[in-house]
Formats: sequence, structure tokens, C-alpha cells
Amino acid sequence: MAISARALAPKYLLDNVLEVHGLTDHERVVRLIVAAFTYVFGVAFFGTLFWHLSFRLFTTVRENLIFSLRSQFFRQINSLCLSFYLRHSSGELYSYLFGSPLLQVQQYFFQLTMLGTQALFLLITTLIWVCLWDWTIPVVFITALLLNFAVMRITRRRIKALQTDFQSTEGSVGGYVADLIRGNKTIKLHGVEKQVIEQFDSQAQIMGRKTYERDIQGHIESMKQELLNYVMFAVLGVDCAWRYWSGHITGAEVLVSLGAFGTLGFPLQQLFLISSLHGASEISLGRLQVLLKEQSTTPDPPEPLVPQVPLHGGDIVLDRVTFAYNVQPVVHDLTFTIPYGQRMALVGPSGSGKSTITQLLLRLYDPEQGAINLGGRNLKNFRSRDLRRLFGVVPQEPYLFSTTLRNNLRLIKTDADDAQIIKACKMANAWEFIEKLPKGLDTEVGEGGSSLSGGQRQRLAIARALLPDPPFFIFDEATSALDTLSEKLIGESLKQILAGKTAFFIAHRLSTVAMCDRIIVLEQGRVIQDGSYAELSAQPGLFQTMVGASGLKSYPGK
Repeated sequence: MAISARALAPKYLLDNVLEVHGLTDHERVVRLIVAAFTYVFGVAFFGTLFWHLSFRLFTTVRENLIFSLRSQFFRQINSLCLSFYLRHSSGELYSYLFGSPLLQVQQYFFQLTMLGTQALFLLITTLIWVCLWDWTIPVVFITALLLNFAVMRITRRRIKALQTDFQSTEGSVGGYVADLIRGNKTIKLHGVEKQVIEQFDSQAQIMGRKTYERDIQGHIESMKQELLNYVMFAVLGVDCAWRYWSGHITGAEVLVSLGAFGTLGFPLQQLFLISSLHGASEISLGRLQVLLKEQSTTPDPPEPLVPQVPLHGGDIVLDRVTFAYNVQPVVHDLTFTIPYGQRMALVGPSGSGKSTITQLLLRLYDPEQGAINLGGRNLKNFRSRDLRRLFGVVPQEPYLFSTTLRNNLRLIKTDADDAQIIKACKMANAWEFIEKLPKGLDTEVGEGGSSLSGGQRQRLAIARALLPDPPFFIFDEATSALDTLSEKLIGESLKQILAGKTAFFIAHRLSTVAMCDRIIVLEQGRVIQDGSYAELSAQPGLFQTMVGASGLKSYPGK
């Protein structure tokens, strides 16, 4: 509004103050003061106030929209299965949440709602004014606008192609660099900082080239529009001179027409920017939409069953289960039953399918063939999160979030008090190092638990799994980073804790699995031996070979 009034002000000043004959000096001063007062308080003040209130409103709407998109996207990727994360890096997914895709949408929405509406208002009011003076001037204005819109349409298509290429590069480079940052410890351990710096520089140069290409092409398109407006301004100048000489318009109207066309540079630039951002945001929303439509390979059933422990005894049955990550099956036609309350170990060479079986039990993946039943019901009939709440899981490389020890331990059981936390930590032999820390449970562990040793992280993971007291446990190389004494102390605690519960142990240390009721030996995804430690160590076969290699010649319990 203020910009429109500013463009029209010279005409009023000339026609009603400066060039009016017969006015006294006093009358001229009064008219001048009234005009100035009206402009400052009637236009500038209320126009600025309206602009500020509009800005607050649209900023709130914009941020709510972006929050909704971020929340929806995060909920979606959080619900997808592990196979999705094998195809998309964390750096790429982070760029979707806080990188250029949503930033482009945010900028487009702001330009459209705030500056776009202002630009359209200025264009319309300017056309109305010039239409009141002479018919040829609005013809020039409208021709200029139509040519600008045609250029914008062509530009939008070109910007979309550039933005598609740019965002694809940004996602891949972001994932690569995030991987370098996460692997910083490995980089330092092997002294390969120089090579990694060269790799980063290479990726940064790729990103720089793509950014350069995008921005230069965008500037070229902007120059085309600017050149067009220079030509149309010259055309308008010729038209105004012709109409002035023929007596159809006044000198003030010539001045205001030329000034108004110059003023149109701002709204046309805004509309050009909006057109460019529309192409970029369309690509961004398209990429987001692809992921929002992504289907999980482990979908929850329409009417999920609620797990009831012990689920008719809680027996776990694998019935002719086959699964492959890619093409080659990792487990083949597995069939066995684990009665509720049994402590079972899965042993075998690396790649024999031990961890895959536990991931299938947790419905991180679903079998390609066969079925897994819990308490007589197929796992596919349970909601994934309800099923996983039944298991206390201790992975080989536990992940700790960058927060306090207390918050990490309460990840599963959020309402646990300090007494419960301390009890679980003592059972996991973790309290002995926690109580020595200056801040105790309030100690920050750093990203991924970087301030703790591998053994400390494993003990905390065991305590975290024990805290909610679930009916099933999975220990995947859970004591691999522990010393022999700590492993023995934890093992003695687990014997009492796991009484009457089902537990799966994956371990290369055979002393860890000696406490189990049953051992299943896997090789190339198939069960080749099944029995107790004493039975299998006495029979010729892979397990006996493993016992001999470990130095344990007899059953450790004897």
C-alpha cells in the first residue's frame, strides 16, 4: 500500500499543489501539510502496521506448515523398516528434515503469502490508476506483464531441472560427509586424516559446482527478465511522449507513469522469484512425497492383536523360515521351537544367520517364506512396537544418545525412578563405575556414548534392557567388550534374572553360552546341530571344533 501511494504522490503534488494557479502561499502550505500528514499517518503508519500484523500472521502459518511437514516426514521414516535405512543414509534423511528441500518450501510459502500478495496488489492498483488517464499506457503495462509471465513460465521449467539435479547431489554428498564425521574415531585410529580431507574436499567441490551452476543459471534467467523490462520502459517512454505531445496526458501523468513502471520492478522481481521458488519447492515436495508414500516391508496389521504374556505359554516357533537381504538367502528353511522360559544360544561362523534370526523375531524384517509364531500367533498379527516391547535387547554395539546416563537408561521405561535404575545397574555390574563419576546418573555421555569405554556402554545397555523386566531377552554379543571378571559377574546375575524367561544369546565366546539350556549351531543359514552344551561338546561336529578352538575342553559347569 505504501509503495503504491508513493508512486502516486508525485502526481498529486504536481496537479494539486505545485501547478495550481490562483492559490495563496498560505493555501499552498496548507495543502502541502495536509498531503504530507495524510501520507505519513494515513498511508505509511497504517500500511506499516498492516504489514507487520500480516507478517506475524503469515509467519505463524508458515512455521506451523513447516512443522507439520517435518513432523509428518519424521513419523513416516520412523515407522519404516530397516531395509529403508539400508537404501537411505542418515545424512540424506537429515537434509530432508532441515536441509534445502524444506527450506525451499519455506521460502516459497513466505514469498507467495507475503511478498506475492503485496506484488499483486501493487500491480492491480497501478493498472487501475493508469487506466484512468489514457488507454495506451495500460496496453504497454499489460504487454510488459504478459511477456514477464511468459519468461517466468519458461524459467520455472529450467529451474526445476536444475533443482532436481542439485537436491540429488546434496543428498548424496550430505550422506557421504555425515559418514565421514561419524567415522572420525576410525579415521584417527588408522591415521588416514589426509586421505579423508581429500575425499571431503572432493565432495565439497562437487557441491560447490552444482551450487554455482544453479545460481548462475538462475541469474541468467533473471537477467532476461531485467533486459525485457528495460526494453518495455523505453517503449513506455516513447508512448508517453507521443500522448503528451498530442495533449492526451499531462506532464504529471507522464512522470507518474514512468515512475509507476519503475516501481513495478519490485513486484515483478518478487513474482519472478516466486516462480523460481515454485519450481524448486515442487521438486522438494515431490521428493518428500515419494518418501511419505514409501511402504514398510513390515506393515502393522489393520486390526492388530495385543500381546498377552505369556501368550499361551509364550512358545516361539519358526516354521520353514527363509529370508534374504538381497538375492541370496541368509537363512534357509529354518524350523524349530523355543519353549517359553528356555535360555537358548545361537552359535556359528560369521554370516551364518544368527543376528538375522533375532531381527526376524523383532519384526525388523519379515520372512520371505514361512512364518514365525509367538504363543500360537503369527508375528505379523502384532503391531511391531507392541511386539518389541516384549523384548529386552542388548546389541553388540549399543547406541547411547547424547544426553545423561539417567535419560539413556530410562529410554524404554520412562517412569523408572532412581532406585529402580540403580538396581538394574548393579545387576549389570554398571553401578560400580557410575557412582564414581562426579555427576553420577546426571553425567553426559557424549554423542553415541563417546565418553565411555566399550565395556561401559555394554553394561549400560544390559541395565537398560533389564529395567522394564520384559518376558523375552536377546543378547547379541552383549559381553564381547567386557573383561572376564565383569562377564562372570554379569553372567551370575543373569542366571537369577532370566529364571522363567526366554532368552536368546549370540556369542563367539563359548563361556557365555555355557549357561544356556539349549544351543543351536548354524552354518550358512541352516541348523546343523541342536542340543545342550554337554551334548554338543561330546559329539563330533562344528560345535566340538569350536569348543576345542576356544580351549574349553569340557562343560564349564562341571
